[in-house]
Amino acid sequence: MEHTFKSHATRKYLVKITSSMNLNGFTSDNEVEIRWMLSLKEIGAQHYTFELITLDHAMVKADNTGYIEIHKVVTQMQKALNDIKFTVDKQGNLLRVDNLEQIKTRWETVKSEVIEYNRSNTSLVELFKIQDEAFEKKGGVEAMVRATEFFDIYLNSLYGRDLFSRVKKSIPNLFRSGVIPFVLKYDSNKNQENGNVYNIQIEGYPNILVENHVKDLYGGFPITDFKVLKPVYTYNANYNIDIVTGFIQDGEISFTETINEKFGGEVHYKIQQYE
Repeated sequence: MEHTFKSHATRKYLVKITSSMNLNGFTSDNEVEIRWMLSLKEIGAQHYTFELITLDHAMVKADNTGYIEIHKVVTQMQKALNDIKFTVDKQGNLLRVDNLEQIKTRWETVKSEVIEYNRSNTSLVELFKIQDEAFEKKGGVEAMVRATEFFDIYLNSLYGRDLFSRVKKSIPNLFRSGVIPFVLKYDSNKNQENGNVYNIQIEGYPNILVENHVKDLYGGFPITDFKVLKPVYTYNANYNIDIVTGFIQDGEISFTETINEKFGGEVHYKIQQYE
């Protein structure tokens, strides 16, 4: 079964992201809510053109004030990407950002605002510099768009392919120190109660990591013996898709990372339509 987008439409989504991490015995729990308005503008022979508007991006729960402050600053800087028009191929791979110049112009305004609001926080100077360089360098905006949650949470290799095959995908680890290579198995079944809805299940099979890869991932952790370190990863997802329009009705994704008894965590994404 191959899923495609079939009609021009607009849908609003609420994305809830809950995470729990264990850092050397210190645990933290966070919850973020994102609201999107997604519009399919064009259906081509080999492409789709979308507009993705981020209506809200809020941290609703955090047990660490440092996380809250960082989230506020990052959310301020991400305002430049709150309205993105982009084109993807039928498999959901980014081909181009269509309002590239508008985003760069918006960044100049956002940058001035962020610097003014955080003028007293000199520790953020380097963060501003990194973000500024990303907007200025060739391909930088495209890389930031590609790294948004939309591609991993919403598209997630669901479209334009035989879902009974397996897909290789590198998934960022929770600590953002590298990626974990997975093979994802997709399965699709028609909903028995509603024939216009297909349910898609995804089960992930992580590749065994070699010692050097483990060192690259966790070399900054207080871990001494990488030869015996065998991290455990899980990934699974479940989606309901309206096959009349191609839009997702709702879905969930879970990823867990267990390094040892002192380090690890999990993240859960839930996406649902709302009016």
